[in-house]
Formats: sequence, C-alpha cells, structure tokens
Amino acid sequence: MTERKATDEQIIEALKTMSMADAAAHFGLNERTLYKRKAKMALKGWSPEHDMTHIVPDGFRLSGTSSLYKEGVKAPVLQWVKTSADLERQRAMNEAFAKAFLEDVNPLPEIAGPIEALDTDIIPWFQIGDAHVGMLAHSHEVGHNFDLKIAERELIVAMHKLIDRAPSCERCVIQDLGDMSHYQDFTAKSESGHDFDFDSRYPKMIEVCARIMRSIVDKALAKFQFVDVIVNQGNHSRSNDVWMRIFLNHVYQENPRLHVLDNSSVFIPYRMGNTFVMCHHSDKCKPDRLIDVMATDFSVDWGEATYRYIDIGHIHHRMQSKESAGVTVESWNQLAPGDKYAHDGGWRSRACLTAVLRSKTYGEKGRITISAEEVKDIISNAVPGAEASKRRAVYSV
Repeated sequence: MTERKATDEQIIEALKTMSMADAAAHFGLNERTLYKRKAKMALKGWSPEHDMTHIVPDGFRLSGTSSLYKEGVKAPVLQWVKTSADLERQRAMNEAFAKAFLEDVNPLPEIAGPIEALDTDIIPWFQIGDAHVGMLAHSHEVGHNFDLKIAERELIVAMHKLIDRAPSCERCVIQDLGDMSHYQDFTAKSESGHDFDFDSRYPKMIEVCARIMRSIVDKALAKFQFVDVIVNQGNHSRSNDVWMRIFLNHVYQENPRLHVLDNSSVFIPYRMGNTFVMCHHSDKCKPDRLIDVMATDFSVDWGEATYRYIDIGHIHHRMQSKESAGVTVESWNQLAPGDKYAHDGGWRSRACLTAVLRSKTYGEKGRITISAEEVKDIISNAVPGAEASKRRAVYSV
C-alpha cells in the first residue's frame, strides 16, 4: 500500500471521530505507522487519553505537563504545559532556512573597482558596533522608536556616509563586532533563555540583515580595490554570524576583491605590516583577559608587530582600557538605541559609528565618526543639529 502523508493536525482531527484502524485506512497508512506517529505526538504534548491536548510549537519539546483536578470533574480545571528549546530541531530549521535562502540568491557579477590612485598604507576600519537589527523599541517607553525599517535605513545611510568620507585607499575592513541581529533563531530568546522585544519574524530579520550587508559591501567595493569583511560571533546572533559569512562568500564568489575572514573561532586575528589587530565580541572573554589570549595564541605576530589593538563590542559604549604591554583594548559604540532592558537598567551611551584609519607603518592615524543624530538629520533632510536639539517631554508647572 502506498502511504499518503498526513499532518499532525489532520491526524488529530481524524482521531476525534475515528478509531486508530479507521484513521490508518483513511490516510492510507499502516496501523503500526499511525501508532508510532501518535507516540511522537505525545512527546510534543498531545495525548488526549491523559488530558494532554496542547502540542508545543515547532522548535520546542515538552518538558512536562502538570494538571489540577477538582473532585467530581473529569477534565482538569488548570493545566501547565512546560516546554524547553529543542536545540537539534531549531538547528535543523535554521539550516533548512539558510539553504533555501541561498538557493534563491544568485551570485553577483563582478563589480567594477576604483580607477584613481589609492593609498596603500592606510586601511580604514569601519566598526559596526552591535547593530541589533530586529530589536523593537517604543518612544513612549525609552525615548525613541526602533524597528526593522529604521535599523535598515539608518545603518545603510551611516555606513555609506562613512565610506564616502574615508580617504581613497587600496584596502578597507568592514567589521561587524557581533550582534548584528537582535536574536539568532525562531524562539527570539537569548542563549540563556531570556525573552527579547523583537520586530517581526525571524526570516524577515535575516533578509534585512542580508540587504544591509550587501549594500555596505557593494558601496565599499566601488571605492576600495580590496574589501575585507570580519563578522564576529555575538551572543545575540551567533548562528546568524556563521551563516552571514557563508552568505557573503556565496553572493560575492565572482568578486575576488572581497575576502570574508573565517569566523569559526571567536578570536579573529588581522595582521597589516607593523600593526596587528585581534577581534572579539567579548561576551565569552572579558577585556582584562584578551591581552593574554592575543599574546599567547598569536605570539609570533605579537612579537613582530609594533602597534597592537584589540577591537570588541558587546558593552555598547566606547571603552578604552589602559594601554598595557603595548596593546590597546577598545570597545566601539553602536548606532542602534538601547532597548527597554538597557533603558530601564540605566545604561546610556552615545549612539554613533566610527571609521578608524590604521596605518600599516604607524598604527592608528585618525578617526571619522558619524552620530545617530546626524544620520537622522540626513534622512529627514533637516537643518543640521535638529535631531540633537530635541528633548523628551517633561511635565512643567
């Protein structure tokens, strides 16, 4: 007998009025196969003979069910369905989505590069602090609005302006310091299980992140002869950061001027002449330990380099530690505003993006910064300083 496919929902509906034998015949299934399907559904939370009728969402698994019964009443008066993340299923769902996403995106043809003379010593580093694309914020709660549309518009405008203002150099680095996306899977939870304020669905957020990176990379390839991309693993975005590397390599496979560094390790080294940079989100390893990691793991480059830097994200504000053993550890601001959790916890910092001009010969030589206020003025075509002059509503008597 050829077995027809039947969904869990169809089986549940059929078993309301049919016996197992009748339902198996109805769907063209072997009765033993239907019993196996029913056993699997029980693991998801559906076993009506035990008063379990709530199937947990895909990507989760049933941890247990607690039912409260009242004397003389057959059905439970209260029931708690306890769930936990099914990590294997979520991983499979993410992989399936990423595969389908890549299949729908054809590689871009080769992009023409610059033709003017280029500085071969300076390498601009465009530092994208934790972008948190997909985060949702309401102005009445935290003083500003933020969603997918705002994130995409502001980050693209800011990065395009920074690239325009940077000197014409042979090479640049686009560094995503981690947490480009606000959450990393369909659950919209942190790695520790905390809920996020998020905008829209996971696939839509992924598509926005992909558009943002493509827009930034296309702009950079038009100005610089070579573009290096570093995507650090962030605690909000870890799995997304891995597939972003794969996505960029796929889309730009016909553009050898683009190089995406391997981000399998959370510590990413970058050597440029006398200057050596190590990159890390800093959720795993805190700033005071990073110098030891750099000196130990990359001892040869540490010894050969004169100028050493460690770039981190995670903490959302600019923090430059005391220069120690010839290395400077620095975190970089984010353009995105804080979410409600950060707002209510009192975390405040300047919202901006920075391009650091690093020399192969002499280390850092300058910086270019664009603030969130300037970006908003550009988008709204407002008088310069209009956004900065705004104030939050204050009750006055």
